[in-house]
Amino acid sequence: MPRIGILCDRDEEREEIIHIIKMLAAREEFDCSICSVAREETAEWKDISCIILAWENRDRAFRYAEKIWSREHSMPVIYVAYRVEDIIAALEMPFFHTVRLFGLEQDMEAAFRKMGRVRLSAADKIRFTQNGQLMLIPTREILYLESEGHEIRLHLATDMVMVKENLSQCQERLKGRGFVRIYTSFLVNMYHIRCLEKENVLLDNGECLYVSRRKYPEVKLMFENYIRHLDFI
Repeated sequence: MPRIGILCDRDEEREEIIHIIKMLAAREEFDCSICSVAREETAEWKDISCIILAWENRDRAFRYAEKIWSREHSMPVIYVAYRVEDIIAALEMPFFHTVRLFGLEQDMEAAFRKMGRVRLSAADKIRFTQNGQLMLIPTREILYLESEGHEIRLHLATDMVMVKENLSQCQERLKGRGFVRIYTSFLVNMYHIRCLEKENVLLDNGECLYVSRRKYPEVKLMFENYIRHLDFI
């Protein structure tokens, strides 16, 4: 049963979020438990499936999100935006989903449906060949591909694998699967991008990769389209 944590600075919004979650759970026929999370209770985050972060002060909300990710890199955080400008600012943050306070029920429903799609798509696998042996690697395990001569380093969540592949051919094969070419040598899985800046991308494992100036506009557009496609806004 999913355990949903709520980090909120106002009792009124907290009660509204809890009410909507219970209503959606009954309507969509799924079970979940709900708990309030204090900022200091970081030890409890490991037992939580996702955190809903509702904090009117955007800067403080973002700092709390960074604190969560520093402890739990893959923790899905649903951010409640109070204003339109908060939605725009959230595009540069790796939130699992952004919902509007003024459209909470509709957006929260989309967030929970997205959670179902992500669980299904996590089983998607990509074919690679290593020393004549076929490997099937789950898409979500791939952080990025790095070309080195006539080989490619597959940087995975827990490992690194060398395969004899061409990066351009891999890019074509991975087209439509959420990968973006940020530099001549790097093809990055946008699922793992925590933050996009003009000269680099920060991944959710803490690595920082260079983005070429020539490619930055295309990378920015693709990343924004990617998160919109996943119903971030």
